[in-house]
Amino acid sequence: MSRRGLVDEAIQGILDRVVDGGFPAGSALPPEADLAALLEVSRPTMREAVRSLSDRGVLRVVHGRGTFVAPQTEWRDLPTLIGVLARTTPSRDLGLQLIQVRRMLEVGAAGLAAEHRTDDDVARMRDLLDRYDAAGSDVDEVAALDIAFHEAILAASGNPFLAAIMQPLAEALAASRRTTAAREDVRSRAQEHHRRIADRIAAGDAPGAKDAMRAHMTQTHDDIAAL
Repeated sequence: MSRRGLVDEAIQGILDRVVDGGFPAGSALPPEADLAALLEVSRPTMREAVRSLSDRGVLRVVHGRGTFVAPQTEWRDLPTLIGVLARTTPSRDLGLQLIQVRRMLEVGAAGLAAEHRTDDDVARMRDLLDRYDAAGSDVDEVAALDIAFHEAILAASGNPFLAAIMQPLAEALAASRRTTAAREDVRSRAQEHHRRIADRIAAGDAPGAKDAMRAHMTQTHDDIAAL
């Protein structure tokens, strides 16, 4: 295995122990030699793994005292946080937390999309919604098209930061989408909201697009809460 692969395994080994409670927040990691033996890697590889997790805010190195597990509120790497939360948070609760984030970002994105969308953007959204209808009960396809529709809105906003901010959430969002897409009534309700959002964006109605997206986020929240 490559050096990078060994470091990644060591990182995952530490995160696994954070998740299962072996290394709880505030606790000190074992001494260097013991930690390397526990992870079954060399000490240089172990040091690189610790350095990487320190850069992400997961570990805190206190010179003269040791290396400690930081509370999640101090973690600075979104993919790492999402990966751990996906393993430790019930899927329903995680879905509701994701909706809170989506509401804050996507309502504004819909308004921007209404102001900046091109004919190609609108055609892309319409095509995705037609394909959504055609997908029927194919849960994986419906979930993928749902995500693609929302990504099309982010792209139409004209603000590159929005898509970059949402990208690390992609895996967790996909799992949440598959859960809701498994129900026909939820698929139908979501598609009604999608059509309203697309109509308001196509019309260049920023306040209306924001209201439509806000209503969609409420609908999605309520459907997840009812699971």
